[in-house]
Amino acid sequence: MTRAIVFLTDYGLVDEFVGVCHGVMRRIAPDAPVVDLTHAIPRQDVMRGAMTLGRAARFMPQDAVYVGVVDPGVGSERRSVAVRAASDALLVGPDNGLLSLAWEAAGGATAAVEISADHVLLHPVSRTFHGRDVFAPAAAHLAIGMPLEELGPPLPVEELTTLELPGPMVSAGAIGARVTGVDGFGNVQLNVTPADLESAGLGPLLSVRGRQAPRVGIFGDVAQGQLAAIVDSQGQVALVVNRGSAAETLGLSVGKTVVLE
Repeated sequence: MTRAIVFLTDYGLVDEFVGVCHGVMRRIAPDAPVVDLTHAIPRQDVMRGAMTLGRAARFMPQDAVYVGVVDPGVGSERRSVAVRAASDALLVGPDNGLLSLAWEAAGGATAAVEISADHVLLHPVSRTFHGRDVFAPAAAHLAIGMPLEELGPPLPVEELTTLELPGPMVSAGAIGARVTGVDGFGNVQLNVTPADLESAGLGPLLSVRGRQAPRVGIFGDVAQGQLAAIVDSQGQVALVVNRGSAAETLGLSVGKTVVLE
């Protein structure tokens, strides 16, 4: 049975890169449905891509083939890998940690290979477009049933590159948080959970950069233009502005730190 392919990149949609990869996959696996998770990962932001894949994994088909391309090391000595997870999901991409949060969400990596088989790669292999010549064909072959082991030699899973999400600094009355995401609405996701707020003893009204942010359930619980803190769809604390942008209001972007009091 043909598997679904979940596709994520930092290519954007201005150039033809995403469409060309679609074409490669369709020529090999014409019946495989492709879920374009996003192609708007900030350029070369491997951590953001890894977080996006990891958060989405529980909503994807259990046996999906993931192909992720956020690859600042393309053409270098970094390896091209395919990984089997405990859930039977398969993941294809550069060995730079991009896939690691997704395979953890799928139960952990159980097997891995380096993608190098001549009958899988598109020749000549470009040194700058492995999405087209390595990852898209590998994912498509896996989607139609090629055994993982046919893609190349085995790799010990413990040698795969992994990433870890930074945790917040929780103390009595305050939390040092990091911005892990800003969505298209300007909502600011933090590496903080409701349990962290409780551990710090923070009540229903937070202070953020000198502004008050009540903890609410939905955007409409505060007046238009007012800052608030909610628990978002991923279960993380997020700073929001009703019909506005918390990122602009607070001057925050991905990677910046902020103190909740």
